[in-house]
Amino acid sequence: MRFVFLLIMSMSFSAQAEWKEYGNNIYSKDIELNPLTQRVSVQLLVDLAPGSSSHVYHNQYQCEKGVPTKQRTFWSAYFKGNMGTGDADYKSTGAAWIPIVDSRFTYIAITMCVEMDRSSKRNSSERNPLY
Repeated sequence: MRFVFLLIMSMSFSAQAEWKEYGNNIYSKDIELNPLTQRVSVQLLVDLAPGSSSHVYHNQYQCEKGVPTKQRTFWSAYFKGNMGTGDADYKSTGAAWIPIVDSRFTYIAITMCVEMDRSSKRNSSERNPLY
């Protein structure tokens, strides 16, 4: 009986989000797709070199028809270790919208905007012209 209770209690704790790899030492987590505002929010991690340092960014992208049109960064952090470990230096950037900048994150932004566009089309109900 105690074993069942402990098993249920251990399953009730929330799991920590894992980083998803995109290649070129870039990872993402905490992706939020909002079809109503056509915005994508994501945390992006860049490992600069094996055994070196890393950067984490909390970015948001404005999408139109599956294409990112502008971006903003809420905060960024520089870590002395890989995968967001070690001492950190945080920086808030004010979150002003800027045009999309071709960067290492552009592919990820495009992928997320396309996915949001596809999912919103799948979930949208077509209006019956007879009503």
